[in-house]
Formats: sequence, structure tokens, C-alpha cells
Amino acid sequence: MLTAAQLAERRVQITGSADLTGLLLRLTERAAPLLVRAPHIPQHKAMLSSDGGICPDDGAPLIFDPWSPSSHRCSRCGREHRGERYDRFQARLQHLWVAERAAHLATIGILGENDAAVQRASGIVAGYGARYLEYPNQDNVLGPSRLFFSTYLESVWICSYLAAASLLREGGALDHETAGAVSQVADEAANLIGEFNEGLSNRQTWHNAALIAIAAWFEDEELARRALEGTTGLLAHLVDGFGADGMWYEGENYHLFALRGLLTGAEWARQAGADLFEDPNLAGRIDAALRAPTISALPDLTYPARKDSRFGVSLAQPMYLELWEIGNGRMGGWADESPQGWLASWLQALYRTPAPEALVFESYLHEAGEPRPAARSRTELSWWALLGMSAEPLPQAGSWSPGSELLPSQGLAVLRQGDRYVSLECGEYGGGHGHPDRLHLTLHAGGVHWLPDPGTGSYVSRDLFWYRSTLAHNAPRLDGLSQPIGDAGCEMFDVQGDWGWARGRYRELLRTVVSTPEYVLDIVECSAEHERLMELPWHLAGTVEAETPGRWEAAELTEEFTDRVESFVPEREGPLRLRADAGQSALELWLLFDGALLRASGPGLPAATGLPSETGRARFLTTRTAARYHRIIAVLDPSGAEPMVTGLRVDGGLIEVTTRSGIHRHRASTEGWSVDHGTSQIHLAGPRPTVPVWAPILDLDLNRRDPPVVVAPWVSDPPARDGILDDFDWSQAIAIEVEDQYRRSEEPYPGPDSLSAQAALSWNEHGLHLGVEVVKEGLCFRSSDATPLRLDNERDEIHSDGLQVYLRHDGVVYGFLVVPDPTTDRIRGFPVEGTAGAVTMITGRWRPTERGYGVTLTLSVPGWEAVHRGNRFGFDLLINEMRPGRVRRAGQLVWSGGNGWVYLRGDRQDPSRFGVLELR
Repeated sequence: MLTAAQLAERRVQITGSADLTGLLLRLTERAAPLLVRAPHIPQHKAMLSSDGGICPDDGAPLIFDPWSPSSHRCSRCGREHRGERYDRFQARLQHLWVAERAAHLATIGILGENDAAVQRASGIVAGYGARYLEYPNQDNVLGPSRLFFSTYLESVWICSYLAAASLLREGGALDHETAGAVSQVADEAANLIGEFNEGLSNRQTWHNAALIAIAAWFEDEELARRALEGTTGLLAHLVDGFGADGMWYEGENYHLFALRGLLTGAEWARQAGADLFEDPNLAGRIDAALRAPTISALPDLTYPARKDSRFGVSLAQPMYLELWEIGNGRMGGWADESPQGWLASWLQALYRTPAPEALVFESYLHEAGEPRPAARSRTELSWWALLGMSAEPLPQAGSWSPGSELLPSQGLAVLRQGDRYVSLECGEYGGGHGHPDRLHLTLHAGGVHWLPDPGTGSYVSRDLFWYRSTLAHNAPRLDGLSQPIGDAGCEMFDVQGDWGWARGRYRELLRTVVSTPEYVLDIVECSAEHERLMELPWHLAGTVEAETPGRWEAAELTEEFTDRVESFVPEREGPLRLRADAGQSALELWLLFDGALLRASGPGLPAATGLPSETGRARFLTTRTAARYHRIIAVLDPSGAEPMVTGLRVDGGLIEVTTRSGIHRHRASTEGWSVDHGTSQIHLAGPRPTVPVWAPILDLDLNRRDPPVVVAPWVSDPPARDGILDDFDWSQAIAIEVEDQYRRSEEPYPGPDSLSAQAALSWNEHGLHLGVEVVKEGLCFRSSDATPLRLDNERDEIHSDGLQVYLRHDGVVYGFLVVPDPTTDRIRGFPVEGTAGAVTMITGRWRPTERGYGVTLTLSVPGWEAVHRGNRFGFDLLINEMRPGRVRRAGQLVWSGGNGWVYLRGDRQDPSRFGVLELR
């Protein structure tokens, strides 16, 4: 990613820098095995599956060993496993690792004048150039791709691949034939990546970086400008995606991933003639993005696992160290007066942390297959650091001592007191990686993560749905359901010496958190027009026991992932007192509310490696109240063996907390919050302007047409449900046969002669009757006894020809996936998760036709007997398309309008996209 002139300048800098000289030597040492034997380039495309990356004996992750591409060892039991599914799962990392090694070899080859490294790098570049077009662009999970199953992985890969090729070319070591092969790869990758725009997504940041890299390779100014300055280009991501406070809107995990993509794109942009760091405003935004993770960092220097983040990941991971090193290098070094003067103390703290084992990241595999170093320094980083980090040594700086701070765009309020960290989660939901965890409370104190956010485990494991539920968080929910998608606002935030507070609002819910020198006071309130059930979970670390006298009795909590449910019956009225013990540390929790306290077991915290949950099952508490007005008051005292809090009392709006040092009287004031203790009084204010984010927001979907309407006539006799369509009135049938109604995977709409459908509806008191005639070449129905695909957590039946039917009645959505049975005339019906559909609500048959197949079915949903002429309902019909030779479906027709991509949709359809069904 450097020009010939820049490479010459860098050689001089390396000679004069002990850190860079040491890093070059270390990189050369690490490359030695690559010079003995060439790395394995997989012959097959990577495949995502639910079992390819885990041990079949104990479910633990298989170790990625780039030198053992066909034998895969379990990280827990040590057994080795072989087979194509394991090979294809590991091929994802192998392709990425090999491209990284090509860049690694090219870097030391050109900068270190190492001819053997140059030759090996050239061989890898040529190897992919010769076979890239042979990898099939099909069966993808998220966007077109040849080597992988998602476009963003192709983007990460091409950035490393072109870095190797570019360094070789600028160093005069790339022959004409290999350069031509690289151009073929780059041209095809540009087509794949360029057609799949993911808008304001962390993945699109990498798409942009890849397109800028391709533009730099071809010296294509127009492509570079589009990827940099377009409406979803790199600059738009820097300005909008990272927010005014610097944090990426999808949380820390994706912040760090997008930040690496941004910095990679910025390096390529500089080669293409646009230096982002020369603009003070843009440089300031990058500085804010580099600093944001340090604001939210937990005391143990891990990041909070908010949204779809991994749990327990250290910010001292070498991949993250490199972000701050590269950012500092591009912004001018360690001068105290520089905007990033804070970086020296931050990096110093990270380097002093015991070296964590390098995790497997798709954008960083530098240490894969190597033992963990005893300690990490600047000489333990990757080839990218050799190209871009500052030549100046890391200066000695004061200790890293962060304070309390509000990330306003992110909506995260952090209150710090010594080694105690409390945060209240407000802000935006977080897009597709958001969780229904508004007003989640995190507590880390005394070295223990007492109230963690669990983040997310594996995307291909069923327990993903648990980690994406409100009950899995320390956040309130209403009426036994996870929070609906929406944003929360931080209304108040203030810090006065050792005292601080934050108040957040999400719809009807209000949470107030007061951090004092001795304890944390937490109040959750809900005001509603009618009685609501409110639950507030507490996922405490350690072993939790009730100190209040009482007993636990069997109870119920209707949740898929929970069991061993009990309710606490206290022997006396008043606050409940519980104690959590975690090794040498302890925390006391005081609860005062009008309701029941439950405890249950659910999935434990996921491992930082993703698969599977290393802690197995874990016990948690939840308070439950039913009223129009709710108030749950809690005091958390992490003082340890000698608790500071000795009592809790409430008198109307007055909350009294008795401690060993006296009584603290808390109450809401006209300006905020006040606390009387002894002769002193604390006033906390800090109003924050907020918008009622739960109010309706105008949907400016420019691709949205007026919803289509279909009429269902009344019939006295229901049509025969035998797969024969003669009993339906086709004069008012709907047609699904144009490109705008198609959602594609890799290939565009094949046309109505290859795939189309028409449908007719009727109704009577027995239900809604539907007849569908599908035109389809080569029927591909999945049978009930087919071998499980084990691809992800979606139903296998979506990868089949068939239907998806949706009806919204009385505000309730009923969804069904319907697949004809290839061995009989029966249909197989499945309720769509997240809807009220049930298998008993759908009956029907199917028959083959000359050009495809026909389906007749009846939907009978609760309350249907009361409908009448003139009623209007939400309705939609989708036709899934499977093709021979594929593993995943090719696309789907959508009556209400498709015009998009089928990826990640499963059997779901957004109810806001439904058309209208009118009864006549």
C-alpha cells in the first residue's frame, strides 16, 4: 500500500528505528516456515455451516491451524476430525490467512530485500490469479462471493491480496503475466463487491476499502471517487456511521471491525491520491473513532459486549493494538500537543497487560498457528504495522485513568468510581446487530464483572435467539415479551466529584442510576394506562443466595431457553437482601418492590471465541410486578466481605439507604436528583436534549410502492383442498411475475417462463382459502426425511421450492412456511418464528402441473369466525425458488414487492411490507 518512493523512505525510517528494525526481524523470523513450504490454497469455496467448525463429540470449536488444512483438532478434547464439511468451514480462515501471508511476505521481501520472500509472495499471488475464476459464485449467505459465502469476506481478502501484489509491483518484483492475472482477479472482485451495496453497514466499510484498493490498482479515479465520496462511501461512513462521539452505531465489536476497514480504505485512498488525514475535520473524526473504545472500556481493559459483540474480548488483542499504532502513525506521532496525545498512556496500559491469546479475527490472522508470546510489544505486530506505525518509540506517559463520560450519539452513560464501572445503555437500537436491551445495566467492580452484557455467541447456533432477547440482559421487559425494536434516550447525565447519575427512557420505561462512593442505587419505573406485567432480570456473577429468610418454591417462566424456575417466598415483608459470591469478591443486592422474585437457569455467558458457551448453564434472577405503575428499587453494594449498606427504606418519593457512614436520603428534585447525607447535600442535574424516539418516524423508502390489494370473494362452499385449482375464481387473481417482485441471491430474475406464480383467494366462515399456481423449471422440494443441512439456525425448508404465507388479523401476524412433500400430495406446514402461526392453522394439498405445481390450502386463524365483508387484512405471499445443484435457495418472488436480495431473510417478512387483503 506504499508507492516506490514511499517504500524507499520507509527503509530509511526502519534503519533509524529500534522498534521498526525489531519488527522487521520478527516478521522475517515468523515467515521462515512459509519459505520452507508454500501455504495451502484451498481448492474449494468456503461454506458456512452449524457443524463444520465444532467437534462432533463435545461441541467445542475446532482449532484453526493453517498448516493442517485437512485435519482439524478440537480445542477441548484434542481429537482430530476429517471431512469436507470441516475443510470447507476452515477454508474461510485459510483463504484469508494465505492472502495475509502474501502481504506479509511481500512486505519483508521488498523492505528487507529478501528474495525468497518475494518469490513466495509472487507464487501465492499467481496461484490465486490462476484459479480465482474457477471458484463458484453460488450458495452464498450474504452477498455474491467466489472464495467465501459473504461479500465482506471477499473484500477483506482482496485488500490483503492487492496489498501483496501492489507492494511487489512497486518494488519491481511483479512480472507482466502475474500482473495480468491480478488484474483479472481485481476486475471480477470489483463486479462482485460493487453490485452488493449494504448501505451504512460495518461490512460496507470493507466493501468501500476493497473498491478503493481495486481503483488504486487500476488507477481508476472514477471508481475511487465513488467508493470514497458516494452516498454510502467511506467518507459517509466516517461522518455518519461513527457518530459525533466517535463510536460506530452497531457497538464496540463492529466499531473495531469497521475502524480497521476505514483505516485500510484510508491507506488505499492515499495511494489513489486522496489523503483523509490532511483534512483537519476528517482527521478529528478518525481521532474520535480511535478514542471511543477507550471511553467505554471496562476496568479489565475488555470492551463491553454490547449488541452483537463477543464477550470478554481484551482490547490488548494485537489486532486492536495495531489500530491505535496505525492511527497514531498517520496522525503525526506522539507529540504532547497533537490531538491524539492520550494515545501514549492508553497503549502503554495495553502493552503492560498480560498478553491475551490472539483470537481468530477474519481481518487479522497474523498469529494463527503460533504460540502466545509472553508479552506483546510493538515488535510483535503484523506487516501492516511495519508499513504504517510511527518510527518514534512509545514515550513514557502517565497511567491511564479514565473518568465518567457520556457517549451521546451511542447513548451509553458510563459512571466510574475508582475501579467500579457502571453503565446505562440507551441510544439507538443498533441496526441488524442491535439487541432488545434498552436500559440495560452493566456493573464491573473489584475485578468482577457483576452484571455483564452477554453479547452474542455463534450466528449458526440456536442459542443466538437467547442472547438476542431482553431476558438475557439486565434490562426491563413488558408483558413477557422482548422489547420491540426502538431507541432509548439518555435524559440526564451529571458527575459531581465522587457522585454521578444517569437517567434513560425507553417508551414507557424509565431507569435512574445513581453512583455514590459506597454503592449504586437503581430505580426502574413504568407508567401505563392499564395493568402491565414488568420483569427486570439480574444476571449476577458468582453464586447468589438469599440472605432474607424465606424459601424457594417451584414456579413457571414460559421461555424456550429457561428451566429450573423457582419463586422466592420471604418470611417477612420489607426489602429482599441477596448476596453474590465470586471467589474473593462479594456483592450484596437489595431489592424493594411489590411483586415476586424468580430465579431460573438459562444459557451461560458465551466464550470470547464464539462457539460454544464455555460456562454451560447459569442461574439468574428476575423481579416480576403487575400494575399500572411499577417501581423497582435496587441497591448494589460491591464492598465485599464487609458490606457498607445496612438498610433500605422507601417513603413515597424518598429513598433512604442506610450505610455504615450514615443515612443517605435520595429524592428526585425539580432540577434532577438530590442526596442528603449528614450535613452535606449533593445536587445532580445535567439534562440532555432528547427526542421522543418511540414516536412514529416518517419512512422515506423511495423503493416502496403503494401496497398492492387483492380481493377474496365469499364462497358458500370451500374449494377442495386437493391441489387442483379448478374451484377458484381466477378473474381476480394476483400475478407474481416481474423483476421488481424478485429477491435474488447471485443470479438475476430468470424471467416469468422460468419462475412466476398466480394466486386466487376466497373465504367463508371456515377460513381463508388460497390457490397458487407456480411456473417453475426443475422442481426441487425438500422431503421430510432429507439429510439435515446443518447450515445455520434457519429452517432447512427455506432451501426448497415452496411458499411463505402471511396474514395479519386483529394486529396479530400469522406466518407459515409451506413445502410440498415430493413423495405424496401432502404439504408440510411450519409456523414462522416470531409470529402467532401454528401448524394446526393450515391444511391443504399440492399437485404437479405441466409447467410447475399447484397448491390449495386453507388458513384458519383465531377469531376468523367473526370476520365479515369489507374487512381488510395485511397479507403477503412469497414463492421460494430452489435450483438443482445448489445447497441454498436461489431467490424468491414476493407479491408485495421484492427488488432486493434474499440473503439472511430466512422465513421472515417485514409486516410493514405486506399488501392488503379485502373480503368481498
